[in-house]
Amino acid sequence: MRTALKMFKLRGVSSRRFTSPNMLKAKTVLGVSISEKQINLVLLKKGKNGIEILKSASSSVPEGAIKNGNIENAAVLARAIRKLKNSSKIRATRAAVLLFARPVITQIINIPRQVPSNVGQFVHDQMKDCAVLPGRKIALDYCGVSGAGSDVSSAGRLLITATDDRKIGEIVKMCGQADLVVESIEPALFAYTRALYAGNIAGKFDCNVLIAVLQDDTLTLCVFKKQAMDFVRTKSVSKAPESPYGEKTESEQLCHWLAEQINKVIQFYDVDVPDSCGKWEITVVAADEQLPENTEAVLKTKIASSNLKVLTNEDICHTAVVSRSADCQRADKPSPVALGLAMKLLETDAHNLGVNLLPQQVVRLRTVRKGALITANIVAALLLIMALAVNGPTWKIKKLNESINYKKTHLLQNTYALLRERALVNKQINTVSNKLAQVNKVTVARCDTDLAGILNDIGKRIPKTVCMTSLFSRAGSGISLKGLALSSEDVYLFVEMLNKSEYIKSASIAETKRDKKDFVGYEIGCTPVTEKGEK
Repeated sequence: MRTALKMFKLRGVSSRRFTSPNMLKAKTVLGVSISEKQINLVLLKKGKNGIEILKSASSSVPEGAIKNGNIENAAVLARAIRKLKNSSKIRATRAAVLLFARPVITQIINIPRQVPSNVGQFVHDQMKDCAVLPGRKIALDYCGVSGAGSDVSSAGRLLITATDDRKIGEIVKMCGQADLVVESIEPALFAYTRALYAGNIAGKFDCNVLIAVLQDDTLTLCVFKKQAMDFVRTKSVSKAPESPYGEKTESEQLCHWLAEQINKVIQFYDVDVPDSCGKWEITVVAADEQLPENTEAVLKTKIASSNLKVLTNEDICHTAVVSRSADCQRADKPSPVALGLAMKLLETDAHNLGVNLLPQQVVRLRTVRKGALITANIVAALLLIMALAVNGPTWKIKKLNESINYKKTHLLQNTYALLRERALVNKQINTVSNKLAQVNKVTVARCDTDLAGILNDIGKRIPKTVCMTSLFSRAGSGISLKGLALSSEDVYLFVEMLNKSEYIKSASIAETKRDKKDFVGYEIGCTPVTEKGEK
């Protein structure tokens, strides 16, 4: 059952809705869930019958790598992820990663009846005054949700996720060190709802569906009406007021507090949402909070809903997938968050919220690199053709010599025939020698440099943040390289690396220019080393 979401084509201050080129028609993808205590990996495959878990693995986060929900030591964390991948024999690199930064804002806002011409600017203006994000460069993304209550304008509503832009950069950088190609970054709530969608949300048109997730000292409550997300609220468990429940244990008090928060949401819909159906299905997910064994029974006595269930991580994974490989059955129990993250890249028919905090410039740079790689392959093919053209005459001469030796052995008895054959062979040798002389003349005049060696060495020295889009040579002016870089410092680094090459006499910047997309275009002139050894 497809979701009722309506997608807007803008993100942030300008349009940032995009799809990574590698996200299309995915078959095997990796979900990476990271918290302060645990690293979880889930490898999924989309088969004919549905989703299959190929492998799952988990390990503890190294001490000091993450603090207060943020990365403190990226190198240590990346090394731990690589080690976990290698030990689990997971070779996939395309990954959806959990947004494990703080603070994170997730909320639904109304947009005016007259939709602004720049929806991105409207969203940014709404979020820049948030108490937890003032004075920071905000990374945000959003998607449209269908109107549900009578107070919703005809233009609809927006589901927004925002955080500090630096946190997103840290996640992308760390994943690069862990040899992961990040294609999606999103909060845990969206991963949970995607994993729960088929069994708990799809087809529920006659009731409201409430999902309560307890994770990382936070309670997140969301409501779905007619398959569309209609309400989101986040509460800190550590800041929950002390409950007057006598001598009850801490876990029992948490259970009663959870019931109070769920009842508040139900009461809000009964009073302030006139078209609410009044029927509720409630799913509680206790990801890492310790609840009593009788939690489901206690909640049913305090919440006016006969359809209430408490799910474990294993329950969620069992509902979302069709089968598990033998390796997965022997490995660690899969994480539902990592599972839901990977499901987004498979583009299943489940609830696929259109929110992705992966920076747009990262996707653009990957596209440019892909084009440069295609160009490099074409150049390599041309060099191979040139090499074959030069070596062809030499091969022919070798074959002719073999033919002469054979005929000398078998034609000695007939001198006249031998002389006639020899004259014919000499004529052929002269013809081929003339052609070879012409080829050598061209080679000496125009190929005094090791082009294959230069191209191979440039490919080894180009920084990861720089891509080369063209390479050409003009008479008497050496070699000119053109391309794009993320910053001017990256261009200077590239020139420095070229000057260390044994194939290049000197390299210098001919031109740099920043374009409208904030990339730095460059042109570098190079003087190659000739075969005579000149440096």
